[in-house]
Amino acid sequence: MALVEVDHLTVRFGGLTAINDLSFTTEEGSITALIGPNGAGKTTAFNCLTGFYKPTEGDVRFDGKSLAPLKPHEITALGIIRTFQNVRLFKRMSVMENVMSGPHSITKQSVFGALFHGPAQKKEEAFIRQTALESMEFAGIADLGDSIAQDLPYGLQRRVELARAIAAKPRLMLLDEPAAGLNDAEKEELMALIRRCRDELGITVFLIEHDMDMIMNLAEKIVVISFGSKIAEGTPDEVKNDSVVIEAYLGSEDEPA
Repeated sequence: MALVEVDHLTVRFGGLTAINDLSFTTEEGSITALIGPNGAGKTTAFNCLTGFYKPTEGDVRFDGKSLAPLKPHEITALGIIRTFQNVRLFKRMSVMENVMSGPHSITKQSVFGALFHGPAQKKEEAFIRQTALESMEFAGIADLGDSIAQDLPYGLQRRVELARAIAAKPRLMLLDEPAAGLNDAEKEELMALIRRCRDELGITVFLIEHDMDMIMNLAEKIVVISFGSKIAEGTPDEVKNDSVVIEAYLGSEDEPA
């Protein structure tokens, strides 16, 4: 079953067409990658999925529901969580506090409840803390709860960001270049964690990534775009042997060096 449907999506900014008639689906329970050269329109597609950009034409649907009329916080409430290429943490807050900010989209208490701190508010706070602890344990950072986020090595900051996303209990996790800045060992650990998110938590994963070794070993389906248009779609084996994809990334043999 398709959880995400991108249907003839076109996005224009003035005279610039960033996405041109793009269509693909992401199956529920899958790991799908969106790849392409720099400037291909990958982040624009992500921004349409999260409500920061609106389609000029076409539609983006999540579980059959159009996302076009929704605001970003309404899309988050549906179960769509995103991480960014550059780690975005509350740098001076602890790891625990950062991860506890994740479940805000699935909590219900109002400002009134927070001010008067009644039984329902206390119960919700206990739920948030327990959810954060479980997410940190899952991400392998349970012992870092009191550490200040900005003091951690970059690879661990990435894990904190993922733990925060997991704590929101998403149905769909959008990862924007999650391997950026990681060494080979950290990339292997990251791939294992992403697979566990899908296999053990049932989270559908959709990612942008430039590391082709990672993509070929992790994704089950790859969508390739160039200059805003889809040029290929298929399994890793199908995509890596596609002559159009090879030329888009490497250039044709007739081009001068």
